[in-house]
Amino acid sequence: MSRWAALALGLLSACGLLSACGFHARQELGPGVQSLGIAVFANDSLEPDLERALQAELTRAARRMVTARLLTPSAADLRLEGRILEYRTRGGVRGENNTLLERGVSIRVEATLITAQGELAAGPVELGQTSGFTTREPDGLRSAEQRVLGNLAEGLLLELLVALDAEAARTAVPANPEGL
Repeated sequence: MSRWAALALGLLSACGLLSACGFHARQELGPGVQSLGIAVFANDSLEPDLERALQAELTRAARRMVTARLLTPSAADLRLEGRILEYRTRGGVRGENNTLLERGVSIRVEATLITAQGELAAGPVELGQTSGFTTREPDGLRSAEQRVLGNLAEGLLLELLVALDAEAARTAVPANPEGL
């Protein structure tokens, strides 16, 4: 058997074992949390319509990362809310004769998870991301924005999931009535 065939067989076996034991890469949001709503973020930046693109990226990331059903924010057990704090473009590398060769875009956002009762479940989390692009790249700015928004969406969800797990672990530890 060739080395590649053995490797492929090994990978298939590993995948079969992981799926047989119930392994999945998606995260639960906690006991009793069956749904997540993603609100359109407020946009404090001067770049119009960025909030819609961010919401689309957050929705894609949530579908990949959490087990909860996605519902409208008003009907969900948990609601993801936030704001776009800043949007900046930057000049970058210049070549001969001061020709601009590379530029970049930087976006900073903040997000929280709110329960259906209006209580803070996790956050606030603030993240920023920058991506560069060459000036020869067609639609370079748009591609860089999409990369940044996709990375921010995944990063926000990961940070909020970690905060949610930390809060659940903190409240799950019973208080010691004897003060030991």
